[in-house]
Amino acid sequence: MQQISQFIRFSTVSSFKSLVFLLVLMTSLFISGCSHFSNEKQNGMGKDAWENSLKGEYVGKTELNSTVMGIVYPFHIYLPASYHQDIDNNYPIIYALDGQWNFKALVNHIEQKNLQVIVVAIEEGPQGSDRRAIDYRLPGAITYLDFFRQEFMPLIESSYRINANNRSFQGASFGGLAATVFMLIDDHQQPLFKNYIANDAPYWDQPELMQNLIEKRLLIENKIDSNLYITSAFPLGNHLTVTNFIEGMEKLSIPNLTIHHEWYMVHHDNILNASLENTLELIYEK
Repeated sequence: MQQISQFIRFSTVSSFKSLVFLLVLMTSLFISGCSHFSNEKQNGMGKDAWENSLKGEYVGKTELNSTVMGIVYPFHIYLPASYHQDIDNNYPIIYALDGQWNFKALVNHIEQKNLQVIVVAIEEGPQGSDRRAIDYRLPGAITYLDFFRQEFMPLIESSYRINANNRSFQGASFGGLAATVFMLIDDHQQPLFKNYIANDAPYWDQPELMQNLIEKRLLIENKIDSNLYITSAFPLGNHLTVTNFIEGMEKLSIPNLTIHHEWYMVHHDNILNASLENTLELIYEK
């Protein structure tokens, strides 16, 4: 049976008056799914200083010229501290979107919790291309998953020791849409990913296409063997549409699908940093 758990995290608001103030602000602000996540302030230190501070290894930034997409995608790789010592071990991996903004934040949280997890964060494409508005949304996300299956994952996993039974996929904002789409179109018999992380996804974007995808997936097999970790930002985020999406999924009672939802009193742009610690605990410290 489908399981859904929900939690509330009060990350920025400490009083009722502050909450009222934020609710008033919400009437004059619109949070778009194309907001850009920037972690420069949190990550602070320069590149060399950051690399030297790591327990694990930043392998570096490289590029893949995709024949499927016709786009060059830069990406970053991090290996945990034990990777080169524990040579008989295969490691869990997180594939993350928007590596141009979110790679350091992911690695920082992984290191703070001493998790032995590989992180591979792919950027949206050439700088300024805004490919995320194409690749992360329907219908483009379907072709983008073909790129992951056929080109990107084989490239990574032919070079590093991956635990194929413990892959996670993370995306924020439009990337959260992509994470949800990937879950729905993943192989129903042997899914690529065990865990999907969708941070404040704008489920208001093309809901009819998402609904059609859900219906099509359940016609193939009425179960989904996955864990979906959803976070949402309130009031300056997509919390209301995220909640509506979860309620719709709950009504379907999809066997084997576990949905875990936490919402945070933060701005849409801050949802990743606010939620990562708790999400990583749920996935890796069970």
